[in-house]
Amino acid sequence: MKFKRIAAVILAGALTASAFTGCGINKDAKAASMKGQTVTLGIANFMCRYQQAAMEDQYRMYLGNEEIWSQTLGGDSTLEDSVKDSAMEQLHEMYTLKAHMDDYKIKLTDEDKKAVKEAAKKFIEANSGDTLAEMGADQEIVEEVLTLYTIRSRMKKAIEAEADTNVSDEEANKRGYSMVKISTDSHTDENGTQTEYTEEEKAGLKEDAQKMEAELKEDGATLSGVAKAHNQEVTTGAYAADDTQLEEAVRKELDALKEGETSGLIETESALYFVKLDAETDEEATKQNRETIINTRKSEKYQEVLADWQKKDGWKVEEKALAKIVFKNSLTQTDPNAATENMESTQ
Repeated sequence: MKFKRIAAVILAGALTASAFTGCGINKDAKAASMKGQTVTLGIANFMCRYQQAAMEDQYRMYLGNEEIWSQTLGGDSTLEDSVKDSAMEQLHEMYTLKAHMDDYKIKLTDEDKKAVKEAAKKFIEANSGDTLAEMGADQEIVEEVLTLYTIRSRMKKAIEAEADTNVSDEEANKRGYSMVKISTDSHTDENGTQTEYTEEEKAGLKEDAQKMEAELKEDGATLSGVAKAHNQEVTTGAYAADDTQLEEAVRKELDALKEGETSGLIETESALYFVKLDAETDEEATKQNRETIINTRKSEKYQEVLADWQKKDGWKVEEKALAKIVFKNSLTQTDPNAATENMESTQ
């Protein structure tokens, strides 16, 4: 299998390390281990710092704080801790997949290895010595990480291929509808403040809805026409048999309608509704739902297989070693508009 391309540079454009002092870690020290595999601190540091670089600009945009990594997320855990934990989880995942390549007869060809080597070389060439030192990046480490991403891509595809992709028309089907919803719990007043309706106002809303109900029974009346006459908005959508986003009373009423039929007034605790069944099958929504179901099954299959492998693999993170990885110095993209590249190979 040939690659159409392999992401050569971790981030689009070079990285910049500010206030550089050097990471000062022992790359060969053990950061984590599992049966038959040791993860070095060099690999762990690079993965953690890559995550830092990929997310730093975005976090600063929202948090606007130079000390973003020390901010807590609840309890004693910091944003830095969260990113590092995520990076280690990814390494656990990828080394697990590497250990089971034979189970799916996955092998990297000489061409694959050559592509990884060239990609790693381009990354090294794109960044300054200070930045590479800060990330602990050298040719060997970058090659190893790119190889892991390549293996994950291949293994994930192979595992997902085992998922059941046969989705029945009934399961995929989504029915198209139009709806008028009149909220009775609160509204936005002229000052933009959310205000609850008074009992008198609620009674007025229901009276107007009852007038709409009567008008809908007249010959030639349409939901859109009646709604417009009463300054109400008609929205459209599609729902599946197991849809939980619609209120139960609304879904039950829709289930009872035939294509082209409009309901009477539906009352719930928070709103008044009218619904019309536009189509027994919304073709586009049904197509998308089928794809969603298939993708969900693939994801569940992948997670199931991975979790089974990881049950007794003895994965252990060396917390003291991991503590040596710090986000003290900034790693940011030279071009603030540069998009993050996917490190995984694209088939």
